[in-house]
This record gives sequence, structure tokens and C-alpha cells, in this order.
Amino acid sequence: MKYFMELVVLTWFLALLKCTQQADLNIAIIGSGIGGTSCAYFLKEIFKDLVNLDIYEGNQVGGRLATVIMSDGNEYETGGSVIHQRNRYMSNFVTNLGLQKRKSVFKNERLGLHNGKDFDFIENDNYLVNLMNILWRYGYSIKRLQEFINSMLDKFERIYELQTNGVSFDSIYDLLTAMDPSFVNYLNISVRDAYLKEEHFSEPLITELVQASLRVNYGQNTNVHEFVGSVSMAGMDGSLWSVKGGNKRVVEKLLEKSNAHLVPEYVVQITKNNDSYTLLTNFKKKATYDYVVFAAPLAENQKVPITFSNMPLALNKVGKYHQTVSTLVVGEMKRTKFSPISDDLIPITIISNNENEFFNSISNVEGVNEAASLNVWKIFSQHPLSNNQIDHLFENVSDVKVVDWLAYPHYKVPTESQSFHIADRLYHINAIEWAASAMEMSCIGAKNVALIIKKHYYSEEQYEKTTKWSHREL
Repeated sequence: MKYFMELVVLTWFLALLKCTQQADLNIAIIGSGIGGTSCAYFLKEIFKDLVNLDIYEGNQVGGRLATVIMSDGNEYETGGSVIHQRNRYMSNFVTNLGLQKRKSVFKNERLGLHNGKDFDFIENDNYLVNLMNILWRYGYSIKRLQEFINSMLDKFERIYELQTNGVSFDSIYDLLTAMDPSFVNYLNISVRDAYLKEEHFSEPLITELVQASLRVNYGQNTNVHEFVGSVSMAGMDGSLWSVKGGNKRVVEKLLEKSNAHLVPEYVVQITKNNDSYTLLTNFKKKATYDYVVFAAPLAENQKVPITFSNMPLALNKVGKYHQTVSTLVVGEMKRTKFSPISDDLIPITIISNNENEFFNSISNVEGVNEAASLNVWKIFSQHPLSNNQIDHLFENVSDVKVVDWLAYPHYKVPTESQSFHIADRLYHINAIEWAASAMEMSCIGAKNVALIIKKHYYSEEQYEKTTKWSHREL
């Protein structure tokens, strides 16, 4: 009986010891957007109760997935709005987190490509007439472009199998090479040169359709590199959806599912210790972590700069992010400004391919709960719109909301490879944005960082065990 009681006590002690050890892995994530919260979700999947997660966010949870409520009482997306049907992580999140998709993001909406004076192309309500107009304008190049994008997506999808098998990559060059060796070359040639000289697509196709996709998705032109240009074109087909209630619902659910602790403060300083990092917030609070994950831009023009102590790298000098302003307007568009749609009340998206124009795009939008209205518009622009500019486009305006942010990198050619592992135990999800910025890209970057931490943690653990046994033998 005595030995039995001793065994029970020993078992209880070992269980208690195991429980106390479960709090040993502490990870800080800076940023609560789709990258930060999906990384927390993936880390929780990998380490389960072994990990404690803190997510630092001085602004609203969701990052660039944001909404506003307009005077009609409905809520509208101001940031990342659409998701491609082949985006596997975002689709799985919606299913696994008990959310719903909404497919009617742009209800019965036509597309018009405007050059500053008139339309180069405008969709027709009649499918056959529209098809004939497309072929007349762009020729067989439109079919070859579609085949090219589908082939790219087939190669892109290889990342899912690799990540399922636990493969991780230190840089975006390594990650893209694993998808397909040709993808690295995409970073070093402009989409215009690639499509015109290598793929031999027609000039109007590039200057109109491809340029329009880049204007509305990235606020940039065909001088960006081929990879981001191709991702942009993939987002122009009809196989798009969004999340009912707003795309930020995914972020909120991921945060909840990961059991991460939200710290509503900005990180302003990071100090490297021997084998850990100490974070200082704008409220002068300090905490120490085994690993730190950046899920926010490390850019020259980032809005909340972070200083680094005891680190030789200039980690916040990666490049510039591109300013994008999202303006929501409740009012009536002055359709007479855009002949030939003067008397047409069908919803429309107008994309300006004229870079001297003060707007990138204007589109009818519906609420995140599928509330449709002909009088709610979203305007993307490079700079905040003046009252005169709003009055130039709209009348009977009853509400205006403005969101001004650094939405994605300013892309250029050539593009240097960025590292996900920027220092010992310090990682950067947003490195992937220099290949292309999109919700799914952030999820892929987040999964990659989670897998790198797993590899580093267990290799360090194995090293410690080996060292201990070596000391015992001595």
C-alpha cells in the first residue's frame, strides 16, 4: 500500500510537472490581421497547450479587413473584399469556423474601363453580345490569358501539399521556387514586358484589362512584377466570394479559436536578450517571449515605427508601402459624367486606366449581409478625395466615410527576396507580400512561419536533450 501511494504521488507530481512545463513556450504576435490571427491558429494546431500566445494590436482587430456602417444602417467592406474560389485556407476557415460565404459581392454589376474621356470597353447585359465585343476588342489573347492564369494557379496550389507535409521556407524565393521554378523569374520582369514580349498578348489587353486589374487591386500599373500582376488578374474572374457578415469575421473567429490573449497596445520597442525578446508597448508595459512574429509591415513608411535594441539589422527598412484611400459614399452618381451610361441604372464598376485621374475605381457595393443598394459606392484613390472631387462624381450625398491606409507594397522590378526568418527567433509573415498581397497570401505566409517555428523549436529541444545526455556521459 505504501509503495502504491508513493506511485500515485509520483504520477501526480509528474503530471503537475508536465502542466507547469506547458507554459514554457511563449510567443508574441505583432498585428491582429488575417496574417497574425491565422498564424496564432496554426501555432495552436501545432503546439496545442504547450504554447501561450499574445497578439499585440493597438488598433482594431482585423487590420486591413475592416468595415464601416453607413447612414443606410448597413455595414460595408472598406478593405480586402473578395476571395478567389481556389483560395483553400480562406475557404477552410469559413467552413471550420462556422461562417458562411456570400457570392453576390457585386450584384448584377457591369465593368467599364474608362480612359479619362470615354470608355475603352463596357460590358453588355447580353452574354453573347458581350462575348463578341470582348473577342472583337481583345482577340484570342483573352483566351490565352485565361489559360495562362489557370496554369499559374495550378502551380500555385502545390504550396498546400507542401505545407500539409510540414515543409517550410526561409525566403519568398525558396517558397516560390517550390511552387514552380519559373515563379522566381516572375519577380524580376514587369508584367508589361512579360505579357507583351514573352507571352505575346495584345497591346490593348495589357493597357486596358491588365492595367485595370492592377489599378483596382493594387493602385499601380503594369510596371509591377509579373507575379503580382498575374495574382491581380486571377482576382478579375467571376469565381469570387466573400464572408457573410464581413471578411473580418474570419479574423475574429481565428482569434477566438487560437485562445490567444489580445493585448490592445502598440509595440514600440523590441530588445533582444540572449535567447528571448522583451517587448515594450506605448503604455510602457514590458513582457518577454521565446519567439516574436511580425504580422504587420516592416516598411520605411510604416505608421507606427518600432525601434530595435541589441540587433544589428535595420529591420524596418524593407521598402515602401503604397497609400490607398477607400471612400464610401451614400448618394447618386452623376452618370452624365460617364457617357454612355447616362440613363442606365444598372450597377456598375468603373475602373480608370488614366493615371492622371483622381480615382482608381468607382463601384456599386452591397452590405456584408447582402443588403443591396444602388446608392452606396466605394471609391479607391491614391489620395483622400476633396469635397469638390466628391461633388464632381455624386449628388444628393448623405454620408461619406474615409479609410486611409498603407494597403500593400509599392512593387518594382527587380524584387529582392525577403526573409521570413529575419533574426534568431524573430519572424516576419508579411515578407510574402512582396510577392503579392492578398488574404490567401497572408495565410500561406502565416502557415510558413508557424512551420519554421515548429522546426526551430524541436531542433533546439533535441539539441538541449543531446547536450544533457552528453554531460551525463562525461
